[in-house]
Amino acid sequence: MQPPAQQPTTPATNMYHPPQQAMMGGGLFSLHKFLMIGVILILIAGLVSVLPDFSGPPGDDAKAEDVESYDDFERLMDTFATIIGMVGVGLIGYAFVREAYDEDTTTPALRITLLILGTIMLLQLLGSGFNLTVSL
Repeated sequence: MQPPAQQPTTPATNMYHPPQQAMMGGGLFSLHKFLMIGVILILIAGLVSVLPDFSGPPGDDAKAEDVESYDDFERLMDTFATIIGMVGVGLIGYAFVREAYDEDTTTPALRITLLILGTIMLLQLLGSGFNLTVSL
């Protein structure tokens, strides 16, 4: 007679701590999520940059304070639009670089392409984005 087969013991999982595979599964990072957030931020930047055009510039008989106030508002909205657009482009560039280092990417050519695109976007952002000046 054979001894009864022992059941394999599974380690008890604590309900407060998810398994390591779930933590490493990239739940916080998703290429599609970062691309969509970046595109939405770029669209919001486009909307913010045209906000001064909705009311239009002051008329010819406007006082100097009105013209100066409008110019300040337009400069402020352009600055906000530039900052929001830079964040959007930065997120898209980060998503490309992060996806290039993911082992699930199917081909090396895709990984190299994503790395080059992300690097170009981030370098373009660094090269042109740090000349923001807000004068009061």
